[in-house]
Amino acid sequence: MQAVSMDDIIRRSLTSFAAEALASDWRGRREREAVSLFAFGHLLREVRAEGALYDPAQITIEFPVPQVTGRDGVPASTKSQVCKDLVIWSHPGMTCWDEAGKPTVPPAAILEWKFGLPTVYEPDVEWLQAFTKLYPETVGYAITANRPGGGLLLECVRVAEGVAEREWLRV
Repeated sequence: MQAVSMDDIIRRSLTSFAAEALASDWRGRREREAVSLFAFGHLLREVRAEGALYDPAQITIEFPVPQVTGRDGVPASTKSQVCKDLVIWSHPGMTCWDEAGKPTVPPAAILEWKFGLPTVYEPDVEWLQAFTKLYPETVGYAITANRPGGGLLLECVRVAEGVAEREWLRV
């Protein structure tokens, strides 16, 4: 049996989330409400022994990852780590902390969310481009989600090796 890729997992779970939550009478209004419902109601359904997501303990919410520099080489923050909305690790229980206690370990995937915006938040895409260029083993997803009536329910830009794939998923 062929292993399920991270892209397949994210695409299916986001599509399911859009169809079952956003297109329904769900009353969520905040980003963290959407992230929580997505993670526990849709992403967890994708855990499979033969896939990139094979254990629920690979999934973390509001979790630190190594920080990268921002535009023009200026540090994006004075911190050496930054918390991201949803992080998926290669193995259960992983963190960004190395043996010396420094945030140097990259995750398998980072999902940055915005809720209630008409399009994907460009600073998230730029940060993911910088991160995945420095850590090519990580794939990033910049997501915006909305409640019905705004014309767009969900859009996702996929970022890998510093390159943004616009409209990777649009529902």
